[in-house]
Amino acid sequence: MAGLRRGPRAPPLRRLPAAVRIRPPLALALPAALAVAFLLLPLAGILARTPWGTLPSRLTSHEVTQALTLSLTVSAWALLLSLALGVPLAWLLARANFRGKAFVRCLVMLPMVLPPTVAGVALLQGYGRRGVIGTCLDSWFGITLPFSTTGAVIASAFVAMPFLVISLEGSLAALHPRYEEVATTLGATPLRTFRTITLPMVVPGLFAGAALCWARALGEFGATITFAGNLPGTTQTLPLQVYLLLQDDPEGATAVSLLLLAIATTVLISLRGRWLQTPTAGRGRGGTGPGGGLGAPPSGSWGSDLRPHSGYAAQGTDPAVNHAAPEGPVPPRPRPTEHPLRTTVTGAAQATLDAKPGTTIAVVGPNGAGKTTLLRALLGLTTRATAETLHLGEDHNLATTPAHHRRIAWVPQDGALFPRLTALANTAYGLRTQGVPRKEAHRQAQHWLDRLGVGGLAHRRPAHLSGGQAQRVALARALAARPRLLLLDEPLAALDQSARAHVRQALRTHLAGFPGVCLIVTHDPVEAVSLADHVLVMEDGRTLQYATPAELTRRPRSPWVARMLGHNAWPGSATADGTILLDNGASLTTADRNPPATGLAVVPAEAVSVHITRPTGSSPRNVWQGRVRELTAQGSRLRVLVDGEPEVVAEITPSAAADLALAEGTAVWVSVKATEVTFVPT
Repeated sequence: MAGLRRGPRAPPLRRLPAAVRIRPPLALALPAALAVAFLLLPLAGILARTPWGTLPSRLTSHEVTQALTLSLTVSAWALLLSLALGVPLAWLLARANFRGKAFVRCLVMLPMVLPPTVAGVALLQGYGRRGVIGTCLDSWFGITLPFSTTGAVIASAFVAMPFLVISLEGSLAALHPRYEEVATTLGATPLRTFRTITLPMVVPGLFAGAALCWARALGEFGATITFAGNLPGTTQTLPLQVYLLLQDDPEGATAVSLLLLAIATTVLISLRGRWLQTPTAGRGRGGTGPGGGLGAPPSGSWGSDLRPHSGYAAQGTDPAVNHAAPEGPVPPRPRPTEHPLRTTVTGAAQATLDAKPGTTIAVVGPNGAGKTTLLRALLGLTTRATAETLHLGEDHNLATTPAHHRRIAWVPQDGALFPRLTALANTAYGLRTQGVPRKEAHRQAQHWLDRLGVGGLAHRRPAHLSGGQAQRVALARALAARPRLLLLDEPLAALDQSARAHVRQALRTHLAGFPGVCLIVTHDPVEAVSLADHVLVMEDGRTLQYATPAELTRRPRSPWVARMLGHNAWPGSATADGTILLDNGASLTTADRNPPATGLAVVPAEAVSVHITRPTGSSPRNVWQGRVRELTAQGSRLRVLVDGEPEVVAEITPSAAADLALAEGTAVWVSVKATEVTFVPT
């Protein structure tokens, strides 16, 4: 029976066609229209009262141009100050958990709701000559902020910075942290991750926040006049000029107000609502048909054709790879360093592993078993579980090493390719963080893309790759980083059934020469059996079984694993004569004369016989009556779910089902030979 798999990702919501758009009810449409009129009429009043005939002369007067120049200067410096302080603050609010976070967020929003004059008074009490810090600034450094251009900058930044922080925090909160986590596992320091991954992905939010911040700083009035005064050429910005003109020249005030209105409108139109959007990072909508999977790998193992500085052996070139091969012969390289795994993980996921280099371990278990937590503990990306010891071929315990120094590569289920980087740049990212020059990093990256059959897509961005192509690029990125431990989180889950067999073969080939240990989280029994040397079964955060695929198939110790492998499994206890008393009240007979006291009775589905009448014969059998509840196709066979004591799943051929005239609701007898009942201790 196939294991549980995650469902397909829900398609993005699309705007409804005009023909089916919902018409708003009158009770909502009328107040909405009044709100629009309420906001529009004052602005229309400015347009109606503007002295259009004398507008050019008024806007080019010395006083206005001087105030406009000062406003642009003050708002520009206020924006720079807001960026320098607000961007780190926005990241802290979006990514960090600390005591007093709610207070800090309230503090950020406070200038937005304070009356402007109150903000000015607060600035005077904080930075004025007799303020909390102003006294120290004056006596220690001779700096006086009030009634200066610097004071105007401080006042504008104080009221404008919240617009930047709030906008950017929203974009950062909407950005899934897995992109930053993947960058960390590829060796990027936190600052490099922030600079090369986080900021580029939130550019729309940063741009929108910066534009709103600048526009708010340009229009600041109350805090400026209270804290910095109204000194022509020094602190008299354009809003203050409007205030002065209202007293003697109302038409001039309207003309200057029109200028500010035009600037603000231009800013908003240029944004086009982007401050309301969350950053998106898709892989495109292509399928994974032929060429969508990992593709046929070139011949040879990892150590046969790698380029210099790849971290593995390089002894030749692959004849299937032409356009990316470097010129001249490739010198032989020494055998790569092997990295066995020894680790003990405690906490929400508990496991102890001791694996030789080249071992592939499949991690299986029901949802919530702790599989992903185990991987994140090895990566150092969670506090729910901790790797108490982590040795990857050296005496040094990596458990205390920062995540970006562990050299453990991670491929999430969706690949988490960096949206703003090409496939080539994605693949070279880990090498660049390790100090490999760009040209050499790109050459090695191209080599890995070629090996995985996507070399021709090197200059495409993730949005233009199908799901299977993106998975191949993500795997190439992980392998190119020369990891000591490779972690794959359901690498085939995003692929359709037609590509899975081909992908498994490709993975098996590329993992064959890996000089470290690979952990693969999967729900697919075929993946677990075909790709792994050992299978780690987890349930409720603890290790339930660690065995070879053959041993796991023969003696599963978990009902979930037994069902995943297509077996029946019932917990119970055994008596001395070989009778198994199941927890549901039924009993079975086993041929084992020395069964454990308690355990799991396991019967393969194909070992269950289905009959219309009670079977007879000399073979020791377990026979009981039931009723067919469900018939499902499983490849070339049928799976028959029979209600009874106990409930059982049988696997028969379609011809046998036709001979028995089976249908849902049919009364049947089922039988199981005693030799087919295995009682496994749990």
